[in-house]
Amino acid sequence: MHRPPGSKGGPIRGRTTRGHAGGGWPDACSMALRREAPVPTIRNILVPVDFSPSCKLALEYALMFAGRYSATVRILHAWEVPAYVRPDLTVWSGQLSSTLSDSVKLAAEQAMTEFVQNAEVTDRKDVTTEIVEGPPYAMILSALEAGTYDLVIMGTHGRTGLPHFVLGSVAEKVVRHSRQPVLTVRAPRS
Repeated sequence: MHRPPGSKGGPIRGRTTRGHAGGGWPDACSMALRREAPVPTIRNILVPVDFSPSCKLALEYALMFAGRYSATVRILHAWEVPAYVRPDLTVWSGQLSSTLSDSVKLAAEQAMTEFVQNAEVTDRKDVTTEIVEGPPYAMILSALEAGTYDLVIMGTHGRTGLPHFVLGSVAEKVVRHSRQPVLTVRAPRS
């Protein structure tokens, strides 16, 4: 009599993959494996970044998938002014002044340029970038709803315990709410 590992109780009725009476679970597994589900097509990949080492690794994975499936990659960075600071606050740098919001946006643009240059994807036609203002998880989900993305590949910091509770997890929120498949990548600890 065939039973799933660790199962208890009476006999399981059904047919095995060999065709004789016995456990039903091998037959169910065999039937599931025989079904040919359509393989999803991957044409557009979204890579949300915060410029961390895990995001660099996520981009490497995305480029690997893009090469395999002839897909395009969009690198997305969402920035926001901290909630406890007024966005119209004036910031002085030398003799120039700008709002805090403009300063944060400029810093995000510079970080994206550096990130793309370090990843050596500046001249690739299949890789584009976008910088948006707003809470990262909300902007990522908004981009997914507005775009035609087939896959999301993003880095995660792997925080646990109190830091995770206090800071939350953008990756976790995206995984929970995305309709598209999400691949999360964590850089090895050094």
